[in-house]
Amino acid sequence: MDLIINGTAVAQSSLGARRYYEAVRANLDWPGKIEINSTPPDARLVRILEMLDRGRRDAIYWSPCHRGPLFAHNHVVTVLDCINIEHVYRDDWRLPLLRTVFGRLLENARAVVCISNSTRTAVLRNFSVNPDKVLVFPGPIDVSVTAPQQESEVAQDRPDDFVLMISNTLAHKNTRRAVESFAASTATRRGIVLRVVGSIDPAALATLSGLDVVIEQHRNVPDTILRQWLLTCRFLWSPSLDEGLNLPIAEALSLGSDVLCSDIPVHREFYDGEASFFDPTRQQAMVEALELAFERSAGWHSRSLRPRPSAKDVGHAYSKLFSEIGATLQG
Repeated sequence: MDLIINGTAVAQSSLGARRYYEAVRANLDWPGKIEINSTPPDARLVRILEMLDRGRRDAIYWSPCHRGPLFAHNHVVTVLDCINIEHVYRDDWRLPLLRTVFGRLLENARAVVCISNSTRTAVLRNFSVNPDKVLVFPGPIDVSVTAPQQESEVAQDRPDDFVLMISNTLAHKNTRRAVESFAASTATRRGIVLRVVGSIDPAALATLSGLDVVIEQHRNVPDTILRQWLLTCRFLWSPSLDEGLNLPIAEALSLGSDVLCSDIPVHREFYDGEASFFDPTRQQAMVEALELAFERSAGWHSRSLRPRPSAKDVGHAYSKLFSEIGATLQG
């Protein structure tokens, strides 16, 4: 039985989605032939050709992230999160179209794999899809958080007392409330810098004009430096309103770093007992959480002994699912 992988989806996805795919693919024990679709040379046709791909009746088709063909045979689609539906396009005129297209994709899929119970809940909340085919393969949370290996813009004489935040400008990352909370705290008086790997909403930075607060932004951070920052920061601060998994938290905890993160279902699902939580919807709650964290010594929580979902576990779960689907086709 052949397995067709939606390479277009992989190539066109985020770095986090590609890390997920690569980790699972490396642990996918599939005895048959594996074919990986390639991205069409004409970028204007990418999404159209991808959506129209029918695969083959005698093969399994896997889209490793939440996009892909609408009518492919034996389609398994992986859903990493529902953030586009619930946050990014919430007030956008394109939301009804996105919801219709994505809903049709899920409705026609043979199986829908979610990376967390929180993601499954969001899928069932937003779409009319048979719950019996919406599965959960938790994690993995042993995938290293990496950055593109490019020339670094990072200077070597940065302050040593800093809080680390790995983020971007998407609405669910909550960066505006985060930087305003940091500015309202006693961080500056204590000499603590907010070091951001990624980007911050420009409107959020504009609100800080004239305030005595130090916020650094870094892009193209090499893996070695990112790892060093995770090891030496006061704590990793993750104020997201929603996530599918949040790998930076897993990476920080694996290195023994402290984590202060938003109290949202997926963080409780994977990191309860290992991280400290706060209400990300109220600035005052965020300020209070920061102040408490500034006063704490390192080593907030003991290392968890509970099983941690690994890439090997997830790869095995996919192999089993594909084998079960293949058996029905051959039978």
